[in-house]
Amino acid sequence: MTLPAPYYQTDLGVLYHGDCLEIMPHLEPVDLVLTDPPYGIGFKYESHNDTPVGYKEFLWERIAAAENILCDGGMMFVFQAMLNITKLHEIFPREWRIFAAAKNFVQMRPTAMQYSFDPCVVWWKGDKKPYSKGTSNRDFHVGNTANTMNRGSGNAKGHPCPRPLDQIEHIIYQWSPENSIVLDPFLGSGTTAVACERLSRRWIGIEIEEKYCAIAKQRIENERKQRKLF
Repeated sequence: MTLPAPYYQTDLGVLYHGDCLEIMPHLEPVDLVLTDPPYGIGFKYESHNDTPVGYKEFLWERIAAAENILCDGGMMFVFQAMLNITKLHEIFPREWRIFAAAKNFVQMRPTAMQYSFDPCVVWWKGDKKPYSKGTSNRDFHVGNTANTMNRGSGNAKGHPCPRPLDQIEHIIYQWSPENSIVLDPFLGSGTTAVACERLSRRWIGIEIEEKYCAIAKQRIENERKQRKLF
């Protein structure tokens, strides 16, 4: 297939509606891959079957395709669920480390120990030294999860599991230089794109569910309106 027409675009980025596996081979090189894919844990999405059966093959095929267009020295950030923590070495055949995406509010469940951070698998491509802002480049960040619908910085109503915007902003600010291109092949509600717009980074987003494309588009437009006001 050829690269489809954009679902939506701005002067900084472009959103494609479709399967990232089909779209990514046609894209230009990118400087950072930051994505929050399905976890294979039976989560309820609009149309994706989040079954653990075949999850490793499903995910790695797409993550490897993203890595193929990543520049040398570029970093990969792939969010995962704590339920997959013992399987990460099987899912990701790279030398990786964990970025702890911590939460300032957690849903209390009947368990001896609450999940208060999500593991984000991180590695960088090739031998070139990766970029780092160096101002707060620790391997954890406490995101604002106190309000799951708005989080005080961008309404993602209609998507079941949006990422905290402040946390995504932090990653992009610390590990992508100005004028770089950030790719999110599982854009979802558009948090990566909104953060890029806020930080004046170029971005490419891909989302297979059209309903989520519409949510992402609205969030990006809202962010751009806010930028014009201030």
